[in-house]
Amino acid sequence: MQVQKRTATPSPASGKRKTKRGKRGARLYVMLGIALFFFTVTVAAGFILNEMNKTLEVVTDDPYKLPDVKPISREYTEKEPISFVIVGVDTRANIGMLNTDVLIVAVADPETKKLTMVSLPRDTRVEMPGYPGYHKVNEVFALGENIRHSAESKGQPVTENGMTLLKKTLEQMLGIPVEHYVLLDFEGFTSVIDTLGGVSVEVDRDLVYELPQQGVYRTLKKGQQVLNGEQALGFVRHRIDRRGDAYNSSDFDRNRRQQQVIRAVADKAVSIDGLSKMTQLLETMGNHIRTDLSPEQIKGLAFDFSGISSQQMVSLDNGAVWKSPYSLWPQKNMQEVRASLRAEMDGKPLAATRKLSDAAVLEIAQIQAPARSTAPAPAKPAATKPQATEQAAPSPPPPSTTPGNGGQDALPPSQSPAPEQQQEQPPDTQPAPQDTPAQVPMPEQPGGVEPYPSDLPPPDIIAPPAPVAGDAGM
Repeated sequence: MQVQKRTATPSPASGKRKTKRGKRGARLYVMLGIALFFFTVTVAAGFILNEMNKTLEVVTDDPYKLPDVKPISREYTEKEPISFVIVGVDTRANIGMLNTDVLIVAVADPETKKLTMVSLPRDTRVEMPGYPGYHKVNEVFALGENIRHSAESKGQPVTENGMTLLKKTLEQMLGIPVEHYVLLDFEGFTSVIDTLGGVSVEVDRDLVYELPQQGVYRTLKKGQQVLNGEQALGFVRHRIDRRGDAYNSSDFDRNRRQQQVIRAVADKAVSIDGLSKMTQLLETMGNHIRTDLSPEQIKGLAFDFSGISSQQMVSLDNGAVWKSPYSLWPQKNMQEVRASLRAEMDGKPLAATRKLSDAAVLEIAQIQAPARSTAPAPAKPAATKPQATEQAAPSPPPPSTTPGNGGQDALPPSQSPAPEQQQEQPPDTQPAPQDTPAQVPMPEQPGGVEPYPSDLPPPDIIAPPAPVAGDAGM
């Protein structure tokens, strides 16, 4: 007789108990995972915040603060737009100069999460408040630093420096208060991009350029590609092409590329890959960036603009054209740029002491040109006397300046050396035969022919050497 085995059938109640225990276990693991995630994020955020605070202490140590001048408000409010100028200078050993190679005036509006920018061609004609005549905007910072060094060498109070003079000059040109600055050297530029792992950029055409080490060349091919720091710097600074003048880049090409790379950096920095390298970026910032923004302002901007993309960046068109020896802006473009910046600043007015200048306006320069051509030629100054204020112009200064030396004696002698001194520089200071030092008048060509096309800037203009404190009084 076979005994039939009975298989125990689990009761519905026991099945429910196991299912509940399984669900409770799964929930426990999920909760534990979430807890560990938030713990990791909190520790990482605390570490990053600590590193950020250390970096901000260094970055916001303003070297251009004047002791007797009341600083602009450094508080941050979410409904208050902030204006600043981004200044790029070359401080590399043996080749660095104080002339500003990158100048971008920007307004950040935390309420609309929009960044409005306009690039300034470095040969833009400007007037410096308190000083007669015209200058190129890229030399204003260097001239202001010469003023500071001159005062320091004589034991006098410092009332002006490169950054204060640059901000005042830009204010009276653009018609808005330029409240702050962000100073970045080129090593910092390349380091940021290398830290991010490169940036994706559309190269507009083939470029062949020489590195600071003479005889070393690089080639960028046309098309979309990822550029490292060195390549990105060569891309935005390309001016003289090894293949000849027909391949050179103008200031306008450079301005366009600068903003193109800024957009690419912004997109990369807010990506997951970029955020993962935040501590390295903070270290780079501490080594290469200085600003008069407060730590609170930087934190507020970083939080409010943390998700900014290139679509939220507006580039204003300056429409600049080359009229030797300056870049000039058509009046319509200048008016539109001023109106846009004022609107972004909510109509915040200029200081009462600041007077709007139209020195950079093309139509104004064209009206003044006939007056210059009919004015009597000034007598040749002595070798020890400063030259005309229009340092790079072959023609006499406009009637509004003093004939002869344009009132340049009002500036420290160290900032405007006589042409004879500049022409005696050794040949190795010239990167190419067609280059012309920034403060030497352009030579007249036979038959009135210019050494380069009249509608494009010259291939390059060498900046004056960085002033040395010991030489300021010479």
